[in-house]
Amino acid sequence: MSNEHEAQVGPVMMFSGKRAAAAEFYKNILGLSGEDGGDSIWLDAANAKVVVHDATDQQAPPEVRSQPGFVVWFGVADVRGAYEKAKRAGAAIGEFHGDFFYAKDPDGRYVGVYTLEDPHGHDHDH
Repeated sequence: MSNEHEAQVGPVMMFSGKRAAAAEFYKNILGLSGEDGGDSIWLDAANAKVVVHDATDQQAPPEVRSQPGFVVWFGVADVRGAYEKAKRAGAAIGEFHGDFFYAKDPDGRYVGVYTLEDPHGHDHDH
């Protein structure tokens, strides 16, 4: 079985009105490491990234950033195709941003969907 088109879980995102305090919690209590990236704080766990964004982040639609839990990201090979499917299903939230979009599952959970990088590291045009 090929892994070429399987989705991968990407960063786990949260929105917080207390971005610095939230990041410190995950650093101090759970031992995550990371640094401030300007508009977000990227923290490293052994098997995932946790990203703390301000609750006023304008790249995420209001309904996504007001969610109290986490936004799990899924990496897919064909992000444009996934967006079109989500849009047809009425699940796309906001606009397509070129390499990512937000969607809402049938239970109302918001997720992020992003494009996977070429896992082979070579140009497919040659």
